[in-house]
Amino acid sequence: MKQVLILSGKGGTGKTTVAGVFSRLAAACVTADCDVDAADLHIILSPELSERKKYYGGKKAAIDAAKCVSCGRCREVCRFEAVSAEPYTIDPHSCDGCGVCAWNCPAGAVTFKEILSGTWMVSSSRFGVFAGARLEPAEENSGKLVATLKTEAGKAAEAAGAKYLILDGSPGIGCPVLASLGGVSAVVIVAEPTVSGRHDFIRLAELLKQQGLKGFLLVNKYDLNLEETGRLEAAAAGFGFGLLGRVAFDAGVIKALLARRTLGEAAACPAAGDVEAAWSRLRAELEK
Repeated sequence: MKQVLILSGKGGTGKTTVAGVFSRLAAACVTADCDVDAADLHIILSPELSERKKYYGGKKAAIDAAKCVSCGRCREVCRFEAVSAEPYTIDPHSCDGCGVCAWNCPAGAVTFKEILSGTWMVSSSRFGVFAGARLEPAEENSGKLVATLKTEAGKAAEAAGAKYLILDGSPGIGCPVLASLGGVSAVVIVAEPTVSGRHDFIRLAELLKQQGLKGFLLVNKYDLNLEETGRLEAAAAGFGFGLLGRVAFDAGVIKALLARRTLGEAAACPAAGDVEAAWSRLRAELEK
């Protein structure tokens, strides 16, 4: 099984749109949306609803009133102002779960309780199995949730005998991205031809080089700035990354997304052909 991860330096570059096309072309495959902070791949894949499973990835502090001696030490040391007095209680929305209050409580009245951090599910879509997750608002540990989702998606791929596992990653270079890198066969970076787009690409490329991973560049909306497209491709060549291709600016992309379909699924458009050609090149690389 080959794992293909699609990344971008920021949101809105077309990463999820590309992932949707790859999922269609690789069918029957397993697709996982690893952008748990802002999951949206399900919008165009329309997976069948299934039972969501709860994910507990963090803890919050709570005060046992029976043990509390009202010394106020927890309130003194809490830098998040999460502790209220008379009676002493902890606001779970303000608590960061750092544990300082528990370490400093002389009566041992502060405990930690697991909290619901998110949900995940594995269901079916028109292109195969779909794995998705959702992190609860303001919750942390998104990297752990991504790791859980990847594990479950891998199990589903093995059970289905799928040849490809398509992963729609998170933007940037943070914890969820690091959690999605394990075991991947290739990483596709979708970038736009702008100064900031080139900067974001270089950050990602440096991360992949550190991890010893094979990267590829796919330039989206290349025809909006041909000069910057050239600089972006030169930067990719400097990292030894392959160029999967260029995707033209195309108003048909918006029409396809509004119809909740992948590019080229309902009607042909130039951008769809560009992404399809990119998948053909990537598949050839993976099969070498």
